[in-house]
Amino acid sequence: MNKEMKETLDKVVVYEGWVKQKALKAGNLAFASMFVISVLAIIIQMLLTVDIRLVLGETATALVGGILYASIMVYNGIWDKCLPKSATIWRDFLTSVICTGIFTVIYGICSFRMGATETQVTQLALGFLIGITIVAFIVLRLLAFINRKRNQNSSNIQEKKETSISKAEWTKIYNAQNIVETEQLVEMLKQNGIAAFSQEAGANVAMHGAPGFGIYGVDIFVKTDDAEKAVQLIKEINNQE
Repeated sequence: MNKEMKETLDKVVVYEGWVKQKALKAGNLAFASMFVISVLAIIIQMLLTVDIRLVLGETATALVGGILYASIMVYNGIWDKCLPKSATIWRDFLTSVICTGIFTVIYGICSFRMGATETQVTQLALGFLIGITIVAFIVLRLLAFINRKRNQNSSNIQEKKETSISKAEWTKIYNAQNIVETEQLVEMLKQNGIAAFSQEAGANVAMHGAPGFGIYGVDIFVKTDDAEKAVQLIKEINNQE
């Protein structure tokens, strides 16, 4: 692949990644806006009526929507996308405390309006805050753990597929002594309609005894289907020499 084509493909990959990130941010913003509006509506009704039965439908809808959204994010491997582990732990903790704190205040107000004393309200609110914060944090960390495992499994599967495809499609047919010989043989194979490429032998390490000469030589690869024909061509050239 020449330099110009490689640069073009790199730009395409970067652009596609930017488009996906933009779409993801837009989707997150849309969902967050709808979710916040629903929660605010529930809170307002609770403060006005102090009757949880009147908001059971809205509460169930918000919970189901949030669970479905989180499930989709985890399934597609984009929960905690591109964030270091330390950052996700701190973010999940803050999210748990802030969200639970908001509902703790509402819970305390409702309890007070229903006849609880200040001491009772304080005890109930504190227990609610600690308990729900712990539960929320555990849930968020569990989602992050599932997402990371899913990403690791996907990466391993993809790597195995690429390795198996590479091994199945390309076969090493010759080990040249230097770059000059390699270029001559690769060009000859291409002239005979055989796709070929070369790479330095010896676990891809760059070790040279002299300019153009690798200690381990240079391996030449061709398509597996063309391997027999390529080997025969190289033998004919060596016999002529």
